[in-house]
Amino acid sequence: MNNNNFFPIERNRYFYGKMLTARDFETEQRYFNNKRRLINRTLFGAGVVCGLGVYQNDDASFSVETGMALDYSGREIVVSEPVIRKLNMVEGYESLEKSGQGYLCLQYLQTDREPVNNIGASDHDSEQFNKIGEGYRLYLSAEEPLLSDIYGCGGTNSVTSVYNSHGVRIVRIVPLTAAAGEEMTLRFIVIKGIDSQPVSFTYRFDSDYFRSSGGSTELSFAEESKTEKDVFTVDFTLRAALVSEVSVPLCSGRGELSVCIGDYTDKTSVDIPDVYICADRDSLNEMRDTRISTLVNHIDGENTPLYLAKVDCLKIGTGYIIRHITPLPFGQRIHTGGSGSLCTGNAPAAQSGSLSGNFLRGGVSAGIETLEHWQQPRVNTHYDPKSGKLDFRFGIPSGEKYDYAASSGTVDIPISGAIRVNARFLSQDIPHGLGPGEVSLTLSVEYSEDGARRLLFGSGEVFSPKNETKLVPRIESAALLDPDKGTFRVGLRLTDYVEGHTVRVRWFAFKPVGDNSCGSAEEDIAVQIAPLIHKMKPLERVRFTAVVEGTEDKTVSWSVVDADGGSIDDNGLYQAPSAAGTYEISACSNADPASRVSAFVVVGEDA
Repeated sequence: MNNNNFFPIERNRYFYGKMLTARDFETEQRYFNNKRRLINRTLFGAGVVCGLGVYQNDDASFSVETGMALDYSGREIVVSEPVIRKLNMVEGYESLEKSGQGYLCLQYLQTDREPVNNIGASDHDSEQFNKIGEGYRLYLSAEEPLLSDIYGCGGTNSVTSVYNSHGVRIVRIVPLTAAAGEEMTLRFIVIKGIDSQPVSFTYRFDSDYFRSSGGSTELSFAEESKTEKDVFTVDFTLRAALVSEVSVPLCSGRGELSVCIGDYTDKTSVDIPDVYICADRDSLNEMRDTRISTLVNHIDGENTPLYLAKVDCLKIGTGYIIRHITPLPFGQRIHTGGSGSLCTGNAPAAQSGSLSGNFLRGGVSAGIETLEHWQQPRVNTHYDPKSGKLDFRFGIPSGEKYDYAASSGTVDIPISGAIRVNARFLSQDIPHGLGPGEVSLTLSVEYSEDGARRLLFGSGEVFSPKNETKLVPRIESAALLDPDKGTFRVGLRLTDYVEGHTVRVRWFAFKPVGDNSCGSAEEDIAVQIAPLIHKMKPLERVRFTAVVEGTEDKTVSWSVVDADGGSIDDNGLYQAPSAAGTYEISACSNADPASRVSAFVVVGEDA
């Protein structure tokens, strides 16, 4: 298990008087780099983390978007700027002559930077480099990828090339473990040229231990015409028999694969791997985690590149033009696997319906809980170590619903007097009957028009402009609310002469009544104040802030507990007294007067 990239794991030991050389500093860097890369490889796997999309610009050039990836040694590959390349300027362009198609590959690359003069070396070795730049290598390769490194998942899958002829390659991927009575995925990868005829195949086998979802042992795939695809991923679902802790063949004898490429038909027999059927999902996860998912299996395939795209070209004269680009043909992307799914090359071994690694192997579930409108949104998580399942519960407040208390009435406001134009008239205090607190008031002026009763809301001047026939009285109305007393006053302004001795005003009052009674019962109301202790000089000012939790009413009442201890306004702005001393500031929740918190100020000349 000696891997030159990661092992042995050694770090510096420091002591007074230790002489540090370049070797010691290299050991320091190597230790932390290798630890991080080992975690990357075993926990997350290899593949594209974000970005790195490949797009065809024209028939001679392509673009690669910015992004990040982890390679098969756990090293971070960062493409910080978009890459635009002409095909004939890319390393490995000459390899396209073999078949007119190849793969755009990405690998980690480090280079020496900033040459400097090494004054402590001999002349022939005087040039050194001050830095190492971490970058990437982007190149073309016509060699077919070793799919066992990409899809093998460190030994959890059997990867076999079952057909390779007439420009078509078919690879079969079989999980080597399954749970009794549960489904597993049999996957085929079909790779062809863009000009190849449509491909179809049938895989026939007899099995005593596995059945497809339809109950048959014949699996078929047919490429749709004019799909313009050159890489296909074909999944079939098989259900394991109710046997346990036994290794069984996938099928009896050898399977038969019939391949059709256009009008051409070919047949071949295929070797069959053995599959170990575990008693249940827990046994399956335990076997993968402890027996298969070894460190050696995790760090295999360190030289495998990331295949960003499959490029199909056409030769024109002495060069090639791009006809088709297939981004990430083998799905080398770091993401979550599905239940019972195969691992792809991006994920480490021992996955089954899990995030990468040995935890969350039982999958992730989520649910939504409806909270009261006054409660804060919340997220509760529960992890079951035995099953490896992570459960999320999202608490989402419901929409606040109001019940409205309403009242209405009329008031006759006297308008006696000779001067009425631009005159103002006020009523006495009118109780609206909804109790103390804030209410919404609407006023209307009542008048008669041709014997019919009318209600005027707003200014009558809108309906009776100057120099026109007066249709409605030119009256403006307003209300002044006293929320502490539960009363209001009505004011009128007459912009023109109004007949009569009184004006009747009809009023409507509305008060929203929210159901907050359960807020204190289910959640305690808590008040936090800042600063808790503050030193200041006489007559100085400081602003206190208060945060209220457990209720929708976030307001507080401020007060100074000590007599002659200064003053504080409704916004928490405190002014110290002229006398030195220690004084208490109190913040009390308006929703629950029992919820109270104090802060202290120390006033003195030396503060």
